[in-house]
Amino acid sequence: MEDDYERVLLIKSEVFVYRISVQAAGRGHRAANWKLDNPDWVGRARLVSIGSKVVLKLEDKTTGELFAKCPIDSYPSPAVEPVLDSSRYFVVRLQDDSGRSAWIGLGFADRADSFDLNVALRDHFRREELNEEIEREQNDPDRPKLDLGFKEGQTITLNIGKRAGTSSSRPKTTSGGDGPVPLLPPPPGHSLKNRVKQSVMPTKAGPATVALLRLRKDAVRLMRDPVPYVTAVPLPSNILEWHYIVEGPKDTPFEGGFYHGKLVFPPDYPFKPPSIYMFTPNGRFMTNCRLCLSISDFHPDTWNPTWSVGTILTGLLSFMLESSPTLGSMSTTAAEKRKYACESLSFNLKSPFVQSLFPDVVEKMTKTLERRSKMTDQQLREEQLQSAADRDSENAAHGNAIGPLCSLFFIIIGFMLFVVVARYVVIFSP
Repeated sequence: MEDDYERVLLIKSEVFVYRISVQAAGRGHRAANWKLDNPDWVGRARLVSIGSKVVLKLEDKTTGELFAKCPIDSYPSPAVEPVLDSSRYFVVRLQDDSGRSAWIGLGFADRADSFDLNVALRDHFRREELNEEIEREQNDPDRPKLDLGFKEGQTITLNIGKRAGTSSSRPKTTSGGDGPVPLLPPPPGHSLKNRVKQSVMPTKAGPATVALLRLRKDAVRLMRDPVPYVTAVPLPSNILEWHYIVEGPKDTPFEGGFYHGKLVFPPDYPFKPPSIYMFTPNGRFMTNCRLCLSISDFHPDTWNPTWSVGTILTGLLSFMLESSPTLGSMSTTAAEKRKYACESLSFNLKSPFVQSLFPDVVEKMTKTLERRSKMTDQQLREEQLQSAADRDSENAAHGNAIGPLCSLFFIIIGFMLFVVVARYVVIFSP
């Protein structure tokens, strides 16, 4: 019966669906290639779980009639993949009851809506993994059992003797009967004040205590379930300040780069969002300044207290991979981002925070630099030629879009010249 219960994880009142072409393997999709101003269908989206299964349902806004559905088995999942150039659009694999599949583009008007979808999927599958782990431990026959019973012949000794000097100093009370002497109530003076003081003190330090406990919990979660491409740890001396390293994802202009930054949490976290900084030059965000993101302290009105450090890092990576302008962002070409990625390793190795907090990343960056230093001139030229080929392919993509417009322009000019010449011949002919 429990497996038939449908639990709603997320509802978004407006989503946009686009027909897309099948992309070559490994190249990824770009929303800029879709007709974003002319969606093929508009409706609502509901993310539901039925037992351990998750389904993204696309439904009519008014009637609730099912348009299509997307079963999701994991997170990240090939059934819901983000595009390369925006965090608001996804490539979704639809599947009917017979198993037939089709790919569509799915978009949101608000970037926060797409962020909520990622968070809902991530949190659900994290809970499922924890439940499975607990169930495995409980069903493990080799798991040691806790036995608190006495073994045969085992005894214990209880010494309930009186402390020295207590018998003469404790006042005695008389009783009218032969029953036992009742215990005295505690004095209402000094000890009562101490109790009140002890109960009030944690309340005064409440927000800081909540932040401390929550950040410790988030640290344990990240160790067990790290965010892809991101490593983050708190300062040993101040848990409200976290430092992170973003490793550039494959098939992006940031590939091969390492980007260092920090999160500064307020004492009343998780009820208020953190400040976000990035120190390594990257071509996407300005360095050494607060970034204006929907998950940062620039937008406390959109902050959700259920978001964790892992959620923040996931959102930061998502914003980094798109090109939407925001306060603290910058616009650079893909070639410039690749140049920053190449230079990021030497830059980070100069940071004492990186050296002390991320020894594994330091070792990886050092080995990469050593490998680059041993590369021959021929290998360096091949790498440069590959970068040039990538730039040419990008320019060709832009040229393919402009080419038809140029052809149409020349056709119009030619037709106008033909009309002028024909008119001249007609007017001046004998």
